Amino acid sequence: MKTASQLMPCGRQRGFSLVELMIAMTIGFVVLAGIGYLYVESRQSFRSMDNLSRMQESARYALEIMARDIRMAGYRGCASSSGAFYNNLKQSTESAYNFGLPINGYDGDGGSWAPALPTDTGGLNFTNPPILAGTDVIILRSAFGSGTTVTAQPGNSSADLKVTTPNDLAIGDIAIVTNCVASTVFQITNMNVNGAGQNVVHNTGAGSPGNSSQDLVENYSASGGEVIKMQSKSYFIRTGASGRPALWQFDNYKPAVAPAEIAEGVENMQILYGIDVDSNGIVESYSAADAVADWSQVAAVRISLLMAGNDDNVATSKQKYTYNGALVEAPDQRLRQVFTTTVSVRNRTQ
Repeated sequence: MKTASQLMPCGRQRGFSLVELMIAMTIGFVVLAGIGYLYVESRQSFRSMDNLSRMQESARYALEIMARDIRMAGYRGCASSSGAFYNNLKQSTESAYNFGLPINGYDGDGGSWAPALPTDTGGLNFTNPPILAGTDVIILRSAFGSGTTVTAQPGNSSADLKVTTPNDLAIGDIAIVTNCVASTVFQITNMNVNGAGQNVVHNTGAGSPGNSSQDLVENYSASGGEVIKMQSKSYFIRTGASGRPALWQFDNYKPAVAPAEIAEGVENMQILYGIDVDSNGIVESYSAADAVADWSQVAAVRISLLMAGNDDNVATSKQKYTYNGALVEAPDQRLRQVFTTTVSVRNRTQ
């Protein structure tokens, strides 16, 4: 009779050999390396797409804001492209109040600008932080807002204009009264109710800038006049809140209002001005600011923004790109892209 041990022989248990373990570990490492590579690549791809989308959105917003003011430059109601123009402000030739010059710019070259940046009212001689060397600057002036209709004017030399209500005017505003014949810029020194309307007062005397004359020259109540607020804005590049270059906007004649950061990551801005010499609505050539002989001939503006991504080490190497007619190598591995648009100055070409 066979015993249990004879019926079920006990075989010797065997584990993995060293070779098998090494093969298994190698296969595991290969799988882990593949997963790690896919993770790193997907993360890098996400960073690239995120930086690119942020650059595109910032550039789109910056160009849209500037394009709106460029299109409106020189707007004076229905007298925008014709008619007599008068500026009654005491400082009418200074940068902030020179509304007879709808648009002008400054070409940055190294640490200087041509023409030199203005230092008068509305000046751009910022020091903390300064405008970045080598970047261009542009100033745009126009009427803006809803405006209000002139219902009565006692006389050309009267200090009062009766207008409709409601309106967006306030004491101290720089405004323009305009029709299809002429337009006159003045400062509102007082406002008071007059029957169903409102009196807009523009006396001479103290004030900043104040009026040099209360004579508006034209009778605006007899020809469908309207009163609209004026604006004077500058756009330039300087260091932003993040410590990186950014596009800034400055309300030139509101010194109490600090410049506002519009879009971060704008490293450079170069501007060319389209010149229409014969006033036929066709641009014959484009020039930098230092080569513009007559700013009244500017019919279009070509803006080129150099945008940089938020994060370093996104590009695989230092990028090379063409900007402002030159081949440039980036100082770091941020993504960079050039965005360019051309905007017509509507009130010059119509």
